[in-house]
Amino acid sequence: MKTQKAPLSIRVIYWLTNFSLGMLVLISLLAIVFNILLYTNFFGDDMQLHTRLPVKVDFMEIGNLHLNNQDVKVELVDATTSIHFFNTHSFITKRIGIVILLVALAATYLTWIFQTFIWNVKNGNTFNIRNIELLKKLSYGIVGFWLFTVIYMRIFYYIIVKNLVFENIRLTDEIPNYSGILFLALFIWVLAHIFITGLKLQQEQDLTI
Repeated sequence: MKTQKAPLSIRVIYWLTNFSLGMLVLISLLAIVFNILLYTNFFGDDMQLHTRLPVKVDFMEIGNLHLNNQDVKVELVDATTSIHFFNTHSFITKRIGIVILLVALAATYLTWIFQTFIWNVKNGNTFNIRNIELLKKLSYGIVGFWLFTVIYMRIFYYIIVKNLVFENIRLTDEIPNYSGILFLALFIWVLAHIFITGLKLQQEQDLTI
C-alpha cells in the first residue's frame, strides 16, 4: 500500500520546528557554558548586562510637535524599555543566568514535544493516544512556563524595579500578565480533546467496517 505524502504545510512546519529545536539546543548549551563561567567568576563584576524591564515607564518630559504651522505639546507615556546594568554585580548576573538557562531548557522541551507531535502527523499518525498525550503535555508545559514568567516578573519588580530611582522617568506598577500564553495553552488543551473525539470516531468506524 502506497503511503500518502504529507501536505506541504505540515512538511514546512516540521522542518521549521526541527530548525527551531536545533537552535534552542544550541542556545541551551551556550546558557550552560555561560552559567559555568558565571559561577567560576570568569566575568567578575565587570559584565554589562541588558535586560527588559517588566513594567512600563512614563517619561516626565514634555515634547513639542510642530504640524501645520502649529505647536502641540506632547508627552511620551506607557513605553517599554530595557535596563542596562553597568559593571553588574555577580549577585545579579548569577540569578539572571539561571533564569536564562531555565527559559532555554523549557523552550527546548516544549519545542521537542511539538516536533514529536508534528512528526507523528507528518507520518499519518494523527488521531492516536500518543498525540493526545503530547498535546496535553504541551498545554500543561505552556501553563508552567506562563506561571514561571509571572513569578519571575514580580520578583524582578520587587527586588530591582522598586529600588530604582530616575529623575525624568516614572516607573509604573503595571506588570504584564501575558494572558496570550494562557490562551495558547487553552487552545492546545481544547485541540487535545478534539483529537480524543476524532480518535473515538475513528475507532467506531474501524469497528463498523
